Amino acid sequence: MELGFIIKKLISMWLMPLPFCCLIILFGLILSFWKVAIGRIIAFSGVALLMLFSWQPFANSVLYPLEHQYPSFDLSQPIDAVVVLGNCHTVSEDIPPMAQLCGTGLYRLMEGYRIWQANPEAELLLSGYAGDESRPYAEVVGEIALSLGVPEEKIRLFPTAQATQQEAELTAPFLNGKTFALVTSASHMQRSMNWFQQQKVGELYLHPIPAPAHFGAPKKSSNWKIETSALLKTERSWYELLGNIWAAIKD
Repeated sequence: MELGFIIKKLISMWLMPLPFCCLIILFGLILSFWKVAIGRIIAFSGVALLMLFSWQPFANSVLYPLEHQYPSFDLSQPIDAVVVLGNCHTVSEDIPPMAQLCGTGLYRLMEGYRIWQANPEAELLLSGYAGDESRPYAEVVGEIALSLGVPEEKIRLFPTAQATQQEAELTAPFLNGKTFALVTSASHMQRSMNWFQQQKVGELYLHPIPAPAHFGAPKKSSNWKIETSALLKTERSWYELLGNIWAAIKD
């Protein structure tokens, strides 16, 4: 695994809502030994931010717009390929392959399979690296796709892709001139579309058709609770914000 990729992941980990708020609280507590009033204000701000990020109305309000920038995929439109982006997984011989996927990854795979069923002549492109696991994510989802009835010759794996940019770069040569659906989480779709639309093969740029999967924020909700599920939604939005900033810096 590249050093730059590891550093990027470490930095992004500490910038996530929970670690970020904890760092603010810790900094305020330490500072209060010398500057009592300022330290307490900073520590209280960290607690207040954490409560805000964990509040369902706030979490839904920031995640919902991200998830609804593109419509759901229309099965009536023919395609030549389906690209399903990678996610997290846990390899274990004690559990079936489908249970080894994170919830988000399962949503992505099943949406890709649903689209492929409507276009059985299309190729199914699956990406995702191993990370700390013994098998790449792409191999695990490829095994699941085979068990669902997708012919082996219709499956193409990309087990070395570590990030969205690499997924776009590695799959691009196999998508030249093809109409294809791009499947990823709804909140991740905008950034994914940007990376794929930047890929040029020969004289042509790619033109993916968005196929968002895994929606987490309802349009309307009566839930006003402060809870960890809301914090996860905020983290999802925050992660995409950082991803867009990083993409802008690289550009």
